[in-house]
Amino acid sequence: MSRLACALACLLLVPSSTVHAARFVFHDRADGISCSHFDVGLGVAWPRGRPEGVDASGPGDNTVPYASQVIDANDTRRVVRLNVTTLVHEWWGGRYENDGLLVQMAEGSYLSFHSREDSDTALRPQLVLAFTDGRRRYVEPKADAALDCSSYTGLGTRPTLLLKHSSPLALRFDLTPLSALGRPHSADLLLVRTAERNASRSRLSVQRLVAPIGSTGAARQDGIARRYPSDAGIAADPDVLFADGFDAAALDPRWSRGMAAPSKRVEHDESLRFEPIAGPALRVTIPKGRQLGLDLRYRFKANHASEPDEIYFRYYLWFADDWLLAADGGKLPGLAGTYGMAAWGDRPWHGFKGWSLRGAYHMPPAGGHPARGRVMLGSYAYHAKADPLGQPLPWPGDALAALVAPGRWYCIEQRLQLNSPRREDGIFQVWLDGRLVLDRNDLRLRDAPDIHIEEVWMNFFHGGASAAPADMHAYIDGVVIARRYIGPLGR
Repeated sequence: MSRLACALACLLLVPSSTVHAARFVFHDRADGISCSHFDVGLGVAWPRGRPEGVDASGPGDNTVPYASQVIDANDTRRVVRLNVTTLVHEWWGGRYENDGLLVQMAEGSYLSFHSREDSDTALRPQLVLAFTDGRRRYVEPKADAALDCSSYTGLGTRPTLLLKHSSPLALRFDLTPLSALGRPHSADLLLVRTAERNASRSRLSVQRLVAPIGSTGAARQDGIARRYPSDAGIAADPDVLFADGFDAAALDPRWSRGMAAPSKRVEHDESLRFEPIAGPALRVTIPKGRQLGLDLRYRFKANHASEPDEIYFRYYLWFADDWLLAADGGKLPGLAGTYGMAAWGDRPWHGFKGWSLRGAYHMPPAGGHPARGRVMLGSYAYHAKADPLGQPLPWPGDALAALVAPGRWYCIEQRLQLNSPRREDGIFQVWLDGRLVLDRNDLRLRDAPDIHIEEVWMNFFHGGASAAPADMHAYIDGVVIARRYIGPLGR
């Protein structure tokens, strides 16, 4: 068990303190925050397609901003001061995570401000904190960007911030180093206008930015696997339908092979820094210039004479270092009911023909991205509301949990309860190392009662349409399929 992957504990985190720090903070590179994405490089989109901010009056109201300021057309003052004391106090006291703030244009056409990239430090945005003993602290943003919806990529590296009615500004200030000073008496956001003038009256407002992630909480402790150290004997559990640790020399005959793909049972693989978790594992290879690494199917009707409407599926995943060479995202193991007719590749979902819910990985972020060296995991769905070529389902429970590093084992478990025909009540949950990272109860996967969970689909695929730029390797172990929650390996 010592080789099990621990959850990422420090990536993109601000040290804990009295000030409640963001769990996963935005950055302002071109592959960072944008109008459509919280993080372009990781593929973390805004759930509603736009940046999400909340007023002081709370979610769903948006009538009382944290601060507001009217700028008349003939106002020549360059410094705009917004009193954000209430928001800073909420961050300081831990009521909300410090994910940043949004400056909105509630009225007017546009205003231009100097950004943190301006060569003149006196013109950059500042958060001015005043304390009761007379001390003042001037804090520059760690990130700032104009969220212009005419651009897919981030615009945070420019020396100016263009605020428009449909394009807010996002700013993030790290307050953690000041926590020892105690809560400030007041806080003002200072923005300096450029020489460019706008002839119309403008009204600015401030909202609290809400990152599209949640909290995974503690790992579940009630899984079947707790009773079976290293899964020894777990196959005999009455709730377990199938278990495979790839310990036998030959592949278990209950697997059905799909398209031919290279895979090999291994106990050691020192050249790729592989370390077994509990005996042999199955090595998956996506060869250079190809896309398919594995295509195994556990078909329920062939093994149990019927197909379920609810199932739990767990496996362990290890990426070798060369997985960071991926030139595209791709597919990972999951659940499916395609029946050879619909819901994969260029075959769209069809409520009377088929659906699929495979796992997914994103293309690793480029060098310089705060999450470089990690891979973002998620799911990929063909369901009623998906595009014809499928739809990514991010794991927003905690963006830290969904970012995995090569050279470690991760426990991935998926639960699916199919929807009632024609209804949007399908339940899909994902746990990573026992922590819930996806919880959906609104999926419509089927319209016909004879569509069920056809198979567990052990699929590794590069793309999309692009081929692997180099040999890519991964390892799987500890596969268990059951009627209830399985959980990570027991000690």
